[in-house]
Amino acid sequence: MKTLRLTIFAFLAVAAIASCTKHDSFENTLHDCECGNIEIDGRELSVRLAEGYTPDSTNTDLWRYVVVADYRTEEEQINHTPSEEVSFTVDIEVSGGSANEPATDVLTATFIELPTETVWTVTEGEVSVNAGDSIHTLSFSNVIADNRAINGEFTVIPE
Repeated sequence: MKTLRLTIFAFLAVAAIASCTKHDSFENTLHDCECGNIEIDGRELSVRLAEGYTPDSTNTDLWRYVVVADYRTEEEQINHTPSEEVSFTVDIEVSGGSANEPATDVLTATFIELPTETVWTVTEGEVSVNAGDSIHTLSFSNVIADNRAINGEFTVIPE
């Protein structure tokens, strides 16, 4: 009888120890590519992506830049509200290492709130690029898209 009690006690002790699993506490990390900043209507947004590449191998002066920013407020990000992003695509010819064009000619702005996408109408502003061998600097100056004031500067490492 003592052996049975001792066996049951040992089994319960092992079960109690084995069932106590420890997990690291959750830490919500807000993604920021640390590649620049963008401001929309005076609000600083977290930039998730800034990249540049040549979409046409026959025209190496034509560059496409893509910038994606989280449109949610910091509180919404912390509380995991559904994703809202704004995506900017710039198609621009960079000649002699720089370019400066009206935003209406080279910039497409898209607001993404899944499952829908809304293209913002770009009505004014400037887009400029200073391209070095290993780093490009992309700038939005006084851009107005869908009645929103947009300014930003991004460091892009071309692919």
